Amino acid sequence: MNNELRKIAIAVLIGIVPIVTTGCIPLVLGAAAGAGGVVFIKGNLEKNLDSSVKQVHKASLAAMEKLDLFIVDDDLDVHDAKIKAEDFDGKSILITVKALTERSSKLTVRVGVLGDEERSAHIISEIESKL
Repeated sequence: MNNELRKIAIAVLIGIVPIVTTGCIPLVLGAAAGAGGVVFIKGNLEKNLDSSVKQVHKASLAAMEKLDLFIVDDDLDVHDAKIKAEDFDGKSILITVKALTERSSKLTVRVGVLGDEERSAHIISEIESKL
């Protein structure tokens, strides 16, 4: 009888553990992004940088100029920045920068409606080269 209860308890735990830990997956992804990794989520490419919002904004504008992107709108605030642009074939580009601390920020790049990971990565790389 004791052996049967043990088997049932193990079966229940095996069934419950995946359900309970599903909420931890975003935390794991967030930790990876927090460690300086690049994460592609729902069409957005995100990267945390050890630079202020103002520094990342300035580097973003310089990168846009080098990549010959047409800036449609540019907003800079103390805690965030948003740049809307278009590339040579009319695809929209959205760059957002949000303050994490005074000296670090989260950079998010989205190219097109559905997102383009490769082109977004190229833009982030260019922004980083300007920092």
